[in-house]
Amino acid sequence: MTPPTLPPDPPTHVTVTPWDTPHSTLSGIAEDLYEDSAKWRDIYAANRDLIGDDPGGLRVGMQLALPPMEFYPGYVRSVAGALDEEGGAIGTKLADAMRRLDAIGNFWGGDDLGTKFYKGAEGQSGYETGTGRVLDGVVAFADFYHNVAGGLRAMADRHDDFEWENTVRVLETALKAAEK
Repeated sequence: MTPPTLPPDPPTHVTVTPWDTPHSTLSGIAEDLYEDSAKWRDIYAANRDLIGDDPGGLRVGMQLALPPMEFYPGYVRSVAGALDEEGGAIGTKLADAMRRLDAIGNFWGGDDLGTKFYKGAEGQSGYETGTGRVLDGVVAFADFYHNVAGGLRAMADRHDDFEWENTVRVLETALKAAEK
């Protein structure tokens, strides 16, 4: 299994690019990196000595310092992508294991002992029930990864509106559901 892609660190600087590109204006930089064009004022305040009194006084190649990001949507989306990769890998491994077991076929045999092994006996579960529970658990685990990833993406899309308490409540609910 390939290790998940590590999320990017929030940027600390940005280079001003030629006109009509995402990093050619303060509002374009703010929109691209903070997903909020109104944050241009914060970028300007952090670089006023370099830019001067006119916020439009950017020059191509200028290195601008970026104010710290309380929340970096790109990082959160990257974590969500890594969780989706892991969930997909779990599903792929499960499908592969199922194909291999199916290829073996009825390895317990058709006699009385084999039937007891498969179906269970004396009130005890057999192979059929046990593997069903394992499969259900693995599928739930993979679904949990995908659900958390979806929640993180939604949080990144609404980063100005989210509250950590609500996020914790959602994750607690998802964890409790996954435990069942």
